[in-house]
Amino acid sequence: MKNGILQVLLAASLVYTITGCAAGPAPTGTVDTPIPTSVPPSPTRARPTPTPTPQGRTIVVNSTADSGPGTLRQALSDAENGDTITFDSSVFAPNAPETIAVTTGLPQISQGHLTIDASDAGVILDGSQLPTDSGIPGLEIVSDGNTIRGLQVIHVTGTGIVVAGGRNNTIGGDPSIGLGPIGQGNLCSGNDGGIGLWAFASHNTVTGNLLGTDVSGTENLSNRRTGVWVTEGGTENVIGPDNIIAHNDKCGIGVNGSDSLDNTLTQNSIHDNGGPGICLLGGANTTLAAPKIFEFDLQAGSLAGWACPNCTVEIFSDNDDEGAAYEGQRVADNSGNFIFEKGAPITNAHVTLTATDSDGNTSAFSVPTSGASMSLILQEGNNLAKAGIVTGRLRELADNRIGDTFPLDRHPSPCAPAEEDWSFTHVSNLSLKWVRLSLDRLELDQARSMGDYSQFDINECQDEIVTSLAENDITILYTIVYWDENLHTENYPDYGHEQEVQRFLDYTRLIVRHFKDRIQYYEILNEAVAYVDVADYINLIRRVVPVIREEYPEAKIVVGGSSDLLSPDCHDYLFSVLRSDIMPLVDGIATHPMYGTSPQYDGIRQYYYDYPSLVQEIKDVASASGFTGEYLAEEMAWRTTVNPSPWERWEYTPIVAAKYYARGITMHLGMDLWAGIGGEMYDSIPSLVKVVQNLSASMAGTTPTSLTVNIESEATNIMSYGFILPNGEKLFALWTDGVAVEDDP
Repeated sequence: MKNGILQVLLAASLVYTITGCAAGPAPTGTVDTPIPTSVPPSPTRARPTPTPTPQGRTIVVNSTADSGPGTLRQALSDAENGDTITFDSSVFAPNAPETIAVTTGLPQISQGHLTIDASDAGVILDGSQLPTDSGIPGLEIVSDGNTIRGLQVIHVTGTGIVVAGGRNNTIGGDPSIGLGPIGQGNLCSGNDGGIGLWAFASHNTVTGNLLGTDVSGTENLSNRRTGVWVTEGGTENVIGPDNIIAHNDKCGIGVNGSDSLDNTLTQNSIHDNGGPGICLLGGANTTLAAPKIFEFDLQAGSLAGWACPNCTVEIFSDNDDEGAAYEGQRVADNSGNFIFEKGAPITNAHVTLTATDSDGNTSAFSVPTSGASMSLILQEGNNLAKAGIVTGRLRELADNRIGDTFPLDRHPSPCAPAEEDWSFTHVSNLSLKWVRLSLDRLELDQARSMGDYSQFDINECQDEIVTSLAENDITILYTIVYWDENLHTENYPDYGHEQEVQRFLDYTRLIVRHFKDRIQYYEILNEAVAYVDVADYINLIRRVVPVIREEYPEAKIVVGGSSDLLSPDCHDYLFSVLRSDIMPLVDGIATHPMYGTSPQYDGIRQYYYDYPSLVQEIKDVASASGFTGEYLAEEMAWRTTVNPSPWERWEYTPIVAAKYYARGITMHLGMDLWAGIGGEMYDSIPSLVKVVQNLSASMAGTTPTSLTVNIESEATNIMSYGFILPNGEKLFALWTDGVAVEDDP
């Protein structure tokens, strides 16, 4: 801002996301500059001293058959601790690889200190004849000190190579040693997953492998899930350097679970995966914060930013939002600041970063840069060092009033531990503090299409997820809907009939009685405007409230749930409810206020600008009718090509959508409403994930307040809101409220 009077307390990454960044010169060094070493050190960790490898025999595989003398299966059965299995190059020629087609799982590698070396041969382990959906891995290691290199593992129904509980194993090797088709690394492609480290697998190294590609490292031979998957207490493993992890259907590398810690992901080429390049789920790797980029110039090969203090920052470039090319590394100083000078242009169109702390935890990729250069100036004349927002662990955060809506799966298969279920990992990853959920599909059309009607039972999986959310201090808003397979396959519920009302009351009693100690808020219907006459809706509320109060007197009851307020019918329906005599009976009013509305399109521009006045009108009318409770904006969605909707035809790029989400969430919190995201897209678009994570941390414990502020700027149409932090400090959010663009000059 020009000649700013206020020292803006909102952290740099939040302002960047809301307003955009100015294109500018190369980094000027206005941050505290660390003195980099000529070869920056990688994080060091104490690793257990491996047991000396015993000297064993060499067993040569000279048959391509699945079983019998000279086969790999026989060699694995005969091998002992310390042996080496090699392949006869006259049979498995390096320039003409031969295939071993397995029909059943190979013996587990339980001996320990076994080496399987195909690096000077051409060996393809093909599982296409394994039973469908059997989940059989190519090779499974359950012991310590083993080495696997040079194999091509394809088409197995499970994961290509699995380490289950083993320590000090090496999967791959030095890719510069070009012996066979893939050298010392392994190829694991076209499988369910590439490489798996689980069941407390620790101190293993995965290096120089091809995961999701062909032998050239370029063509798409995707695994159906992740390239590398670390879970179930996998700790202190090193993924890298020199793995190529590309084209996998899910994450490039996924680390899952709060007991999967200190896993280092370093100097890999990760690109073109279906999900994020790096996924940290359920508290894995402490959900270490990714670095922030404050200034950069791609042509000069320079950038400056912030990471966790004294962490190793690895710099990558990519044509999307992953890390195809490793550019170098720096170590952040004691304040977290770093400067990187490559001395040559950056390879690809965007820069991303990872951070690795002293324990070896590596973060996900940072939000990618946009444009050729940028110099972030928050306030003219303010040369204080910039700092990024540090996201906290879920239970450590105070209430931020940010949440999301989703159904609980009625038919999970298999029933995973609650902390590994998507519902919980999604909430944990975004640091949400409330969720809106239901056992049932919130819309009847969805229930019909999926044959998923209401049932008078609650399964164990759903129960465990609700318990897990409640135990982690997540406020749960349960939306009660009831879809009867006999009554509603052709018709919508008719709450003008007593039979329908009674069935709804019975279902409500079941839900509230079962969940009352874990769920605090109950909402009566979802978007009733679509199928219930307003008089019948108001009457249904009168009937339902006593049932909920009888079963759980402490419950908070929410009504409204109105869909798009841009529609006159929806607007009038909501205000009929607000003017009714049921307002003193309930505790919350919910709306679904924004479905892609922005200044960008003619038909919705005025609604966008009038929206704060509409919120105030809702509050005034409800208060006049005796309402004294809370206001909830349950659903906001700005669509991209990832999740288009025929009903929400306004689409945006991921960066622009992220900016509108940041505005929408901040605006609602500033007007003292709960802010609910929506749109079924957040875990797959890093810019949106980062927006929600940053706001979840920044807004934790805040309350809106009116601040007297003088803003002097050449910018126009500035929107701002003030907040008080729990320690009494003030937070001020502001942005230029025009059309959001990728790069705003």
